[in-house]
Amino acid sequence: MLTKIRPIRREDLSSVLSWRNHPDVRQYMYTQQEIAWEEHLAWFESVCARDNSHVMIFENDGIPSGVLNIDIVSKSDKRAEWGFYLSPMAAKGSGPLLGSQACEFVFESLGLHKLCGEVLAYNHRSIKFHERLGFKQEAILREHHCDGSRYHDVIGFGLLAAEWKVQRRT
Repeated sequence: MLTKIRPIRREDLSSVLSWRNHPDVRQYMYTQQEIAWEEHLAWFESVCARDNSHVMIFENDGIPSGVLNIDIVSKSDKRAEWGFYLSPMAAKGSGPLLGSQACEFVFESLGLHKLCGEVLAYNHRSIKFHERLGFKQEAILREHHCDGSRYHDVIGFGLLAAEWKVQRRT
């Protein structure tokens, strides 16, 4: 199975929007309402204009299957935050492949020291995903996010370059 990540292109936007608006994806996002095309296009143009953001498409056997967003939040600390989601039609087992590609990009290509992520506490699948990749839980942000009707805890995760290199060897 050949996997890779590549920069997002304008022709990806329609597929990415349909993935993002799918209920199975949307339920685990901070912003859970459906995104309109104009808002999606504005987001794309905004991230393309920033030099500290990398929005990538994950491909599995040549098929676009997910989105990866890396934001370098501190160049001096070599620290980034990430977000990602798979297409609802992505092949089973795509998650670990996306995660591996993302870590390789962050730690090898970008040469960063730490990758951080946040997960809504009820997203047990994403919590387990982070743990399997070698991320360590660093925080529980109590009632940190309101979905419009309820507050939810958010779990903060971090992965250091040295930890990823050890994890990759095992």
